[in-house]
Amino acid sequence: MTTVDTLVKAIEEKKSVAFSYHGHDRVASPYACGLNGTNELKLVALQTDGGSTSGVTRKLRWYTIEDILGLELSDAPYEAPDATVEDTVAQFLKLYARY
Repeated sequence: MTTVDTLVKAIEEKKSVAFSYHGHDRVASPYACGLNGTNELKLVALQTDGGSTSGVTRKLRWYTIEDILGLELSDAPYEAPDATVEDTVAQFLKLYARY
């Protein structure tokens, strides 16, 4: 299963995911994945645990899918998106999955 396949499954089943990204282990609730305006595969997710370069753990983030390593479904609780995520998701040109 590819990274995109796993993300689509997680979004459809409302499951959190765990992965490494830019040197930090992270846990996130994925909301959407697809192509952005420059045809990059991206993920929008609420990071709920783990580290980050900025030091902020709990935050809605964009992730470049090719930089996600060791992706797996997590037993961590899935946190449903609030209405503020709509503007972010609207930036995708093509969606493979959305909450």
